[in-house]
Amino acid sequence: MAWPVFKTATEVPTAAPVGSIPTRSRHFRPGAALGAAPWRMWRPGPDCATFPGTVTTILVVNPAAGRGRAGRRVPVARRALETTFGAVEQITTSAPGSAVEQVRAAVEAGAERIVVLGGDGTLHEAANGLLRAARAEKPPIAILPAGTGNDYAKMAGTLGVSIPDAVRRLAGGRVRRFDVGVAWGEYFLNSVGIGFDAAVARVVSRWKRLTGLPAYLAAVFQVLWNFPKMELAVESDGGAFQDNLLLLEVAIGPCVGGGFRLTPDAQPDDGWLDICAIRHKSMGAILVRLPLVMLGRHTGLKDVRMLRATQVAVTSRNGPLHAQFDGELREVAGRMDIRLEPGALPVLVAL
Repeated sequence: MAWPVFKTATEVPTAAPVGSIPTRSRHFRPGAALGAAPWRMWRPGPDCATFPGTVTTILVVNPAAGRGRAGRRVPVARRALETTFGAVEQITTSAPGSAVEQVRAAVEAGAERIVVLGGDGTLHEAANGLLRAARAEKPPIAILPAGTGNDYAKMAGTLGVSIPDAVRRLAGGRVRRFDVGVAWGEYFLNSVGIGFDAAVARVVSRWKRLTGLPAYLAAVFQVLWNFPKMELAVESDGGAFQDNLLLLEVAIGPCVGGGFRLTPDAQPDDGWLDICAIRHKSMGAILVRLPLVMLGRHTGLKDVRMLRATQVAVTSRNGPLHAQFDGELREVAGRMDIRLEPGALPVLVAL
C-alpha cells in the first residue's frame, strides 16, 4: 500500500476544512495558507481597537472562558498588569476569530507583550495572531489561566496561583522559545488530537457547570459508550504504521484535557513532536487503563505506540478526520499533514 507523500516544509494546505465545529470557547475556521491574507472570515467591527504606541501590554480576554470565570477576573487582572507593566489595552473577543486579527494588529503596532486571560482556546487564537504578524522580532505571549483545561499554563508556570501572584511571577520570569506545530494552515501550541479526545472536547464544550479535570472525566465516560474505531495510516520521519485506533495525539506538551499525560516525556522546546497512538479496545479495557494514562504510565502497554517526529502525515481510511487543536474543534476530509516549527513562539514563563 502506498503511503501518503510528505509535503515540503514550506507547504501547508490551502483549502479550508470541510466544516468547523463550534465550541463554547471562541473558535475560528482556518482559511488561507500561512503567509497568505490572514483570517478572511473575520471583518473589522466597532470593537477593533487602535493601539497607541505608548501601550506596552495587550490583555486578550475571552469572557466566556471557564464558564465565565475569565470575564469575572478582568478587573483584578487589569490592576495587576497596570501596576506591574504600565499601560494596558484590552481586546475582548466578540466574534469567532476576532482575537486573531486584533492581536496581529497590536503586534505590528509595537506591543511589547501579549497577555491572555482565558483558556487554551483563547491562547490558541492569540498566538495565531502573533505568529502571523509582519514583525521580525515577535513579542512574548503569557497566559493567566481562566479556562477549562489550562494545559499550557502548566508549562508557563502560572497555574495554581492567584492572578496578582501570576503577574508578579511573570514580571520576574524569562522568555523561552517554545515549539509550535502547523496543520491545515493553522498553528497549534500544545497538541492536535484526532479521534477520541476531539469527541471528548466536543462534549466538554457543552457542559454548563463542570470545569477542569472533572469535566473531562465525565465526558470520557460519556464518549466511551459508542466511540467507533478509526482506520488510520500514519507516516512520519520517526516511523510509519496503520491501525484501528481510539486516538492519535500529536503533541508539543505533555498534558491534554486538564490532566491526561498522553505524551509524558514531551517538552515544549525540544524540537520534537511526540506522538501517542492508542489502539481501539473495548470500553472495559480502556477504563482499566485510564488511570495509567492520567499518570503517564501507559507508554509501555502493547496497545500503545509512541513516536517522535518533526513531520507527520495522517490519512483516514473510513471517513473525515475529527480533531482538536488546543481544545478547539476542527473537521476535514481524509488527510492531515503536520509539521513542527521549532522555537517559533516566544513565551513569557513565570518564575
